[in-house]
This record gives sequence, C-alpha cells and structure tokens, in this order.
Amino acid sequence: MRRSIGISAILAWIILSPGFIPMQEFQLRVVPLANNEFALELYQCAYKLAGQKKRPAAQQLGRLEGLPLVQARQAVYKALKANDYDPKSLSYRRQKPYVLNEESGVNLALLFQAVQPLSKPERIASIAHGINEMSDEEAHYWFAKVTNGQRQSALKAMRVLLGD
Repeated sequence: MRRSIGISAILAWIILSPGFIPMQEFQLRVVPLANNEFALELYQCAYKLAGQKKRPAAQQLGRLEGLPLVQARQAVYKALKANDYDPKSLSYRRQKPYVLNEESGVNLALLFQAVQPLSKPERIASIAHGINEMSDEEAHYWFAKVTNGQRQSALKAMRVLLGD
C-alpha cells in the first residue's frame, strides 16, 4: 500500500531539521521628500525568537536618495522584479513597504552602503554593476564583513575592488 506525504508534513520536517536556517526578510521602504521625490530605506527584519510575543524592530541598513539612487535604480528595479513587484509601483506615494527575499536584501544592502557616500556617477554605476554580478555566496561574504564589525574596511575594500 502506497502512502502519500502531505506538503505540510514535509515542511514541518524541513523546519524542524537540525541546521535549518530560515530565510532572512528585508523591507524596502519609500520615504517621501519634497517636490515628488523620494528616498529609499532598507531594513533587515529580526527573527521572532521563541517566547517573544512580537518580533523586535527592524534594523535600518542604508538609505539612498538623490544621484546615488538615480544611478542605482536598475538594481532596485531588478530586486523588485525578483520579488514579484512591478517597478512602476515605486513612487513617492507608496506607503506599504516592499518585502524582499534574502538574496535581494543582501544585494541592496551592499549597494546602499557602498554607493551612499559617493558622488561620481561612473563610479556609482561601476560599483552597482559589480554588486549585481556577484554570486550569492560572494554577496553574503561581503554582507557578513560589512554587518559584523568590519564595516568601514570592508566597504573600502569592496569599493576599490568594484570601482575600477
């Protein structure tokens, strides 16, 4: 006799397996500015730990506005498309945050932090292209460096590596 296993049983087995690490959630929030312009802020959402009634507040990872945002818009559009959002929905009027998967969030976090202080359009474009071309493993490596105590030196190294 053949027995079928339900999808919920499979998911429960995966989630309860030792070593299971759930995907990290990120949020991209639109902040309206003057003259129909806007800034984008990226947040990393914390996990709700066992015993907690609600999830801790999300941590802001970066903010882009002005020229860096204009230069990085293709990467933002790509992240929105990868998460089933229409890039045309990106507007100063949007109030609801975009919920992004881990890959998109990590890439945008690197992008936001790497290009935020820059002013040269060609350098911003070069770094945005380099981050876009990174494998998931490489992006996670740099993200770990930037978020775990080596922020300035990691960002400087990444800018030098990708800014050519």
